[in-house]
Amino acid sequence: MDYVRGALLALAVFWAMQVVASWFQMRRYGDALRQTARRWHSGFLGVGACKVRFGRGAIAIVVLDDALHVREFLSMSGLTVFSRFRQHDGFSGLSIDEFNIRLTGAGLRRSIMIAAADALERAHRTAQQQAGDGEAAEVGSAAGAASLTGLPA
Repeated sequence: MDYVRGALLALAVFWAMQVVASWFQMRRYGDALRQTARRWHSGFLGVGACKVRFGRGAIAIVVLDDALHVREFLSMSGLTVFSRFRQHDGFSGLSIDEFNIRLTGAGLRRSIMIAAADALERAHRTAQQQAGDGEAAEVGSAAGAASLTGLPA
């Protein structure tokens, strides 16, 4: 009986640790989005994700300016909650086509490349919608896109 009680206690402790660690990771994600939106007052922000069953998934943030050139590219990938967003400096100032070419030759992990392509596509789609509608697009889901013009600083 003591064995079962000890196992249940250990399970409860590990579950609580996982909840706290997930909270820290979500906070890091929100902080990265807020800092990126604060840094750029106009343009389009796209967030992409690559979920994998086993291994390292990835989240990418890509910011495009009004001329559809990349301003910033960030990614977070890893197995633990200690992962942080990493800035990729070699991508700033590239057009969408140049970004895609450099992305395939950059030697990044496959999940980061998929997440970055997803984020770029979402930001580009938001730019096209805003150009077609004439008004700012609204912020979508957690893995989505937004026009930075309408976001609070």
